[in-house]
Amino acid sequence: MPGNPGMARSVPEPRTAQEAYRVEPADLDTDAHDIIALWSSNLGHAERRQGKFAWFYRGNPAGRPTVLLLRHAQSDAPVGTVGIGFRAMRCGAASLSAGLMGDFAVNAQHRTLFPALTLQRAVLARGLASHPVLYGFPNAKSLPVVQRAGFAVMGHLGRYVCVLRTSDHLPSALPRALRRLVGGALDTILHAVRLIGPSLLDREKHDTRWLSQPDDRFDALWAEQVADRTVIGTRDRAFLHWRFVQKPSRHYRLFALTARVSPERPDALRGYAVCEPVGETLYVRDFLAAPPWQRNLSRLFHALMREAARQGYARISMECLGPDAVMGALSKAGLRLRDACSQPVILATTQEGAACLAGKDWYLTSADADE
Repeated sequence: MPGNPGMARSVPEPRTAQEAYRVEPADLDTDAHDIIALWSSNLGHAERRQGKFAWFYRGNPAGRPTVLLLRHAQSDAPVGTVGIGFRAMRCGAASLSAGLMGDFAVNAQHRTLFPALTLQRAVLARGLASHPVLYGFPNAKSLPVVQRAGFAVMGHLGRYVCVLRTSDHLPSALPRALRRLVGGALDTILHAVRLIGPSLLDREKHDTRWLSQPDDRFDALWAEQVADRTVIGTRDRAFLHWRFVQKPSRHYRLFALTARVSPERPDALRGYAVCEPVGETLYVRDFLAAPPWQRNLSRLFHALMREAARQGYARISMECLGPDAVMGALSKAGLRLRDACSQPVILATTQEGAACLAGKDWYLTSADADE
């Protein structure tokens, strides 16, 4: 959009359509059943919705999110819903309270343009009344609606992959035995490169370990972050514990890179990756490293690749959007971009928010979403 990207705009609708629906704030206590029912009917994974409501909406340490209900005027029944959570961010040197839009659902019989558009315009107005920045991660079906409502596509999370089992990607025309033989030889060579190559140029001794939850060192790592030209969500111990340890229906492990930086800090945290195993793939849902990012992220991911290969995973996969220093470190470590537009990120801002974001790069991972 010209001027300030993400600034809201409106498109007038006929009066008769406007009278058919209304949007109102939900009461998280009395309307809980209706909200969860709408999610279960429209968003799938019905077995997870009660836990999501308790975790994200009732137990959110950043503050109780807002939920809007779309009601059909004739029946007064709730037919749609959308939520606005809080995301504490750092925008350069300034603190930023961002609104995170999620859980957008409209019943199938009301899934025409206007009901969805009514709900999106309401969440846009409500969100920008409380936050200078409102963002979200829509799916492909809802993207045209949110764009028409006034959101702009700020960018995309790219999907990055590191292949750890080469035989899976050799030509299928080769006999299976030959693929295994050649793939095994290539895997051995690549593992040796990951094991020996970085250590030849690295004078610092690093250790790695798996953690079940973050500790005080994660606060120290967050305090070290210097990102004058970056917009990054808070990643301290409290946030990571809530976002990953307390999240229901999922199991995460934290891979930690540590080093002796002083006698007082013999095992200082130099980086971490929040990992979720799904079958033969190890998904990285969040990561951060001490500055300089290029050096420590490269160390972190080289170490993670060695560990993942040792444990028998076929690949590492992740989605992220970041500054050049971050993307360069991922490439140096061996992660390759497979889909540049894996997940769109939408944005709307007030004038204050647009001024804060001007000229800055975003640092986003799955940790910045509501799922």
